[in-house]
Amino acid sequence: MKEKIAADDARILVVDGDGGLAACGFGTIEQWFPGPHSRNGRIGHVIGMVTDPAYRRRGHGRAIMHSLLDWFRERDAVRVDLTASRDGESLYRELGFFDHPDPALCWRP
Repeated sequence: MKEKIAADDARILVVDGDGGLAACGFGTIEQWFPGPHSRNGRIGHVIGMVTDPAYRRRGHGRAIMHSLLDWFRERDAVRVDLTASRDGESLYRELGFFDHPDPALCWRP
């Protein structure tokens, strides 16, 4: 965990609250092979966004997302993926996220 936090391909942003953490968000960039939908193979992922219920509706999540999106742009990510909660979906859509063109599937061994 310490190595990942310090790596150049990870970003963690926090907003302090009165007695602890008000909100946080973290993202990472993976280097994949370039392809038709990814000219350089740099894919961003918003791994997590959390806001303490007592601090919701104050713009903390929006501020974190703006900073993360700027960070992805600076590192030339060609796409940013995230999995939205029902509560967060409207914010992400407002910021320009849309339904992924490929079906989201997973496999567990």
